[in-house]
Amino acid sequence: MMTSSATEILRQVFPGLSEQDLTELASVAKRRTYPPDTILCHEGRAEEIFYVIVSGRAEISKHMEEGAQRILHQQGPGEFFGELALVQEGQRAATVRTLEPTTVLEIEREAFTSVLQRSASMAVRIMLQVTSRLRDSDQRSIADLRRKNVELARAYEDLETQQRLRSEFLTTVSHELRTPLTAATGYLQFVNSGVVDPEQTLDFLGKVSQNLETVVYLVNNILLLQELELITPEFKPLNVAEIVAQVVHEMTEQAAPAGLTIDTHIAGKLPHVMGDASSLGRAVGVLLDNAVKFSPAGGGIFVRTRADDGSLLIEIRDPGVGFPVEQLEHLFKPFTRIEATDGYLFGGVGLGLPIAKHIVESHGGRIEAASEKGKGSTFTIVLPIAEKVKREA
Repeated sequence: MMTSSATEILRQVFPGLSEQDLTELASVAKRRTYPPDTILCHEGRAEEIFYVIVSGRAEISKHMEEGAQRILHQQGPGEFFGELALVQEGQRAATVRTLEPTTVLEIEREAFTSVLQRSASMAVRIMLQVTSRLRDSDQRSIADLRRKNVELARAYEDLETQQRLRSEFLTTVSHELRTPLTAATGYLQFVNSGVVDPEQTLDFLGKVSQNLETVVYLVNNILLLQELELITPEFKPLNVAEIVAQVVHEMTEQAAPAGLTIDTHIAGKLPHVMGDASSLGRAVGVLLDNAVKFSPAGGGIFVRTRADDGSLLIEIRDPGVGFPVEQLEHLFKPFTRIEATDGYLFGGVGLGLPIAKHIVESHGGRIEAASEKGKGSTFTIVLPIAEKVKREA
C-alpha cells in the first residue's frame, strides 16, 4: 500500500464513493510519516484530524479508572482512526501511538467539511461508513471489557470486586451510548449544514429518532437496575394470573409481525404471591420479549401458569434459536447476550435477563432456564406462594 495513491487508499476506506468524490477527498488529504512511539491521537483532547494508515502499525489504548492504560487493539495498513473528528467537535475517546515508522493520510475537519458541502451524496455515504465503523469499534471494546469482567468475577468476591465491576459496567455503557448518540449528532449536523435535500432530511431525522430511542431504552434499563438496588418496593398479595394476562396482551401485537402466536394456559384458582405488580410484570415481560426476539422463524410461544408444591410457576417456552448448555452459567450476567446465530443477528445490550433475575430473587424466587441450540428455550419463574414468603428484615 506504500506506493498506492491517496485516491486508491481512500477507495478502500470509503468503497461507496464515486471517482469524482474520491478525487475531491484525496485533494485535501496529506501524506505524512511518523517515527515509532509518536502519539497521533491524545485521549481527552479536542483534535480535528482523521487518519488512514498507509504503512506501519499503531496501537489503540484507553485510560481506565484504576489508573492503568489498557491496550484495546492494533491497526495496520488500510485501517483508519479519528473518524469522530470528521462529524463532530469533541474529545478523543482513546490514545493512538505508532509502534514502528508509520505513514498515514491525514484529513482535517475544515478541509473535509468544505468537500462535503459540494456533494450531498458523499455526505450520506461517509456518514453511513463512519457510523458502521463506530459500531465495530465499540463491539471490540465491549468484548474486551466483558473478558475483564469474567476475570474479576473469578478472582475476587469481596467489596473491591463489586466496585471494579461497576466501573467496568459504566465504561461499557458509555461505549453502548456513544454509537447511537454520535450517529444522531452526525445526522443532525448534516441536516443543519444544509447539504442534504428535503427528502434526505426526513430520512436523516428518522434515523435520529431511531438512535435516540435506543439511548432511551438503555438509560431506562440502567436506571431500573439502580432502583432495584436502592429501593425496596412495598409488597402485597398479587393475582399473578392478571399480571401474566396483561403482559401477554401487550406482547401479542409485537409478536404478530414476526409470525408468532402466544398460547396462554392459566390454571384456575391460583394462590396469591407477595410482591410488587409493576416489577414482577417487568420480569415476565423481559422473558416474553426475549422469546419473541429469539424466535425469528416464527411459530408458537407457550405461556403456562400453575401452582406446584408450594410454589407458583410461570413457564415461557419459545420455538427460537436456543442456546448451548455451556452458556447457561453466563446467561444472567450483565452484558451477556447472543449477538448472532444461524445467520440471524440480534440487538440488545444484555441487561434484560439480569434485571428479571434481580426482580424475581427480590420476591424470594428464582428463574430456571433450559434450552438446546436450534430447538428453542424454556424459562420458568418460580415464586413462593403468599403463605410461604419470608422477607428479610
